Order: sequence, then C-alpha cells, then structure tokens
Amino acid sequence: MKDVDLYDRSVATLVQSWRYLAAGSPGAEVIEEEGAAIAIFLRPPESKFLNNALLLPGHGELGATLDAVERIYRERGIGRYAVWVHESQEVVVTALEARGYAYDSSTRTMAMPIAGFVEPDTSGLDLVELRPVEFWRVHEQDGFLPELSADQAHFHICRLEGKNMATLMAFDHEGDCGIYMVWTAPEARRRGLASALSAHAVAEAEKRGCMTASLQATSMAEGVYTKVGFRDLGRFDEYVLGAAVSDGRDGGDAS
Repeated sequence: MKDVDLYDRSVATLVQSWRYLAAGSPGAEVIEEEGAAIAIFLRPPESKFLNNALLLPGHGELGATLDAVERIYRERGIGRYAVWVHESQEVVVTALEARGYAYDSSTRTMAMPIAGFVEPDTSGLDLVELRPVEFWRVHEQDGFLPELSADQAHFHICRLEGKNMATLMAFDHEGDCGIYMVWTAPEARRRGLASALSAHAVAEAEKRGCMTASLQATSMAEGVYTKVGFRDLGRFDEYVLGAAVSDGRDGGDAS
C-alpha cells in the first residue's frame, strides 16, 4: 500500500476517533466545515487536551478554512485550541503565523499495512482489556469522558507484578486501526513494554479484519513504533494562538 493511501486512511481514522471521544463528553462535537475537521470539547479536563482542528486532504480556500476554524471556536467560547498542519503544508504555516499563531508541539504520523503481521512473543506479559472508566483511572483522569462507550474501541493495558505499566486505546475505522492514548509508567520505560503492547494491539486488529494500523507518535516514541513496523508519513506540527503558548496548553498529542 502506498504511503499516500496510508496517510489518507490514518487521517480518516484520526477524525473518526475524535468523533468517538466527543460522544463521551457532554456538549462535545466534531464539525467538518470548509475542509477542516474541528474537535470541540467544552468541559474540563477534556477541553485541555482535545480541542484540535485538522486541515483535511483537498481542503478549500485556505483563508475561508482558517476563518471557519476561528469562528467556530470563538462562537463556543474556546480560546485555547491547536491547528494541526502537516509539515508539507508550508503555505498553511505562513498563513497561520500571519494570523498570530505560533508553533507549540509536534507528533509524527505513522502507519503500516498489517496483512500477515506476526506478533512477537508476549507470553511473559500480563495483557488485558479495561473498561474506559478503569483506563482513565490508570491515567489519573477520573471523570474524563464520562459518557464514553466501550463498544467502539479496545483499551489495552500491560501489567507487571500486578501494577499497570503501559496502556493504549485501539480504535477501528473502515479497516484501519488507530492506536492512541499510549502511555508507559516512568519506572517501566526502556523495557519494551510499549512496543510489545502496540504489536499486540496490531495483531488483535488484524484478527478483527483491519488491513492497516496508524498512529501519531511523540519524538520519544518514534523508535518504538518503527520497531513494530510503522512507516514515517511526516510530521504534524501544532500551532496555537500566541497567547496560548504561554498558557500551558497540554493538547494535541493523540498518540
């Protein structure tokens, strides 16, 4: 499968995963307008992380698209949000900077075909699935997405000696499995747990009929996913309005 096809599938899954998360947060929604997918989360703690807008492939006139993003967030009283821009979209970066946006953070978009994927031996690991409320508790985020249903996603966790050491959420959309919310306990890093858990999630996704898997990786995790077999499809840079940079926004990382 060509990288452009993997990228398009990964974007579609990412946007649909935002819709899934929005269904679990009162008043949240995802709007597609003027070629942008705009995630709107009104209540904390979700609003701190998940207010993101992504320009979609083949978006329309750039000025109208950015006008729509700003208008929709302004109408809902949201001042802190990130606009996701692929590194290839230099013209978008120029337009954002002219409007007062500044670079905030980035993730690497990665994907892979999974036909015939062979899961490494994980027999020595305790791998289980949790309900969403239990999953958020591991992340010390009680009350996060209080209405989220477990029916559309898989919440994987790796335990060592009874302790929760690594987690991820797997979300399927039209044959692509998006891997998000990846976390490893600080004391368990560099032990291959995130790599093993990701490989397990990919193998389980193939059993469900998925043909590809995709994710957005932090710089710390890029090597983890490369070992599993994910391809580098370029970087998503996140831009926020200048005042929000110093406001401590912790958002936009779906990995």
